[in-house]
Amino acid sequence: MSPYTLRWGIIATGKISGQFARDLLVDPSSREVSDVSHQITAVGSRSVQSAQRFIDGLKNSGEGDSWEWGSKNGKLDQVKAHGSYDGVYNDPNVDAIYVGTPHNLHYKNTKDALLAGKHVLCEKPFTIDIDELEDLVAIAREKKLFLMEAVWTRFHPIAYAVEEVLKSGKLGKPKRFAADFSMEYDLDSKPDSNRFVDPALGGGSLLDMGPYPSVWAMLLVHRNPHNRDQSPQVVNSYQSIYPRSGVDLSSRWIVEWEGLCHGQLVTDLTSPGLRENTAALQCEEGDLVIEYPPQKPETFHIIPRPDRYLASVKEKTTHHHPVHQGNHGMSYEADEVARCIRDGKTESDRMPLDESKVVQRWFDSVRRNGISSTKDMKGTAGQ
Repeated sequence: MSPYTLRWGIIATGKISGQFARDLLVDPSSREVSDVSHQITAVGSRSVQSAQRFIDGLKNSGEGDSWEWGSKNGKLDQVKAHGSYDGVYNDPNVDAIYVGTPHNLHYKNTKDALLAGKHVLCEKPFTIDIDELEDLVAIAREKKLFLMEAVWTRFHPIAYAVEEVLKSGKLGKPKRFAADFSMEYDLDSKPDSNRFVDPALGGGSLLDMGPYPSVWAMLLVHRNPHNRDQSPQVVNSYQSIYPRSGVDLSSRWIVEWEGLCHGQLVTDLTSPGLRENTAALQCEEGDLVIEYPPQKPETFHIIPRPDRYLASVKEKTTHHHPVHQGNHGMSYEADEVARCIRDGKTESDRMPLDESKVVQRWFDSVRRNGISSTKDMKGTAGQ
């Protein structure tokens, strides 16, 4: 049986859209996939020339580039350059739209695509606040269209491996959790228009980096077999503010899963992250520790608890689960979108909309309790 082929339209031609497009062109068999494939049929930018440059860059891959397979096997044969996003939304040869625009434009771009009748994969953070997200979900459900937040880490091999450990029950009930995405990023050396500096672009650490510690909170605690609380709340938070523009330099928040445990989540632009520990779940029978970086880790450790009576230290085990060679890591989420649309689903069981809402509410709470506000982040940036 031939694989189901999903026809993609890509809006915006920046770095992240380029990486997603290249991953669509990688041979699916390189990641042991045979049931779905991808074709890029439209690219939208501010001008036809800009969109065409993006397409030419994909076609002119170097010898040995992993995405060269796609250009040689017809995956770009039907691609059309559009000088607007509307052209992509209304292109009859497009099934699904990838939204890779700045944070503050996610809501408008996703809404426009849904209203045009297209399925959507939208980059994280999904929106600026929960009201925007609730509106998008309502539109998608009314029109029976697929919608998903592009939390690529959830679909990496390591995420599945970690879940198998939790399902086995060997670690017992969670006791506490911590996750941290920190990196040194010198805002003083960046222009006012930089995406981390500019509040109009959703700048600061929380919205840009917050989805990654949240990934591991959701996978290790929220989806843990022991959890019964589907609406965990932020019980305390703090933001340090960058005086020049008012965005957050760092954010810290504590989440409570009632009846189970608390988790501490951190984003920080002033300090490098701990290389051997980006997320840790401590349980009754041992710890599960994931190495940095949180967006694309390859290694985790299981550290059994010492025997309470003999005080002996049991040896930890180390587990490596990198993404498949030649794949940057975004192809896995694209495969999920294709399978869901093929099967008539309007959301992913692995990345459901209700879980995006949980995380968005955390961000809203942290920002409400901090100094940064949403009022300057909605739709003020140019396309």
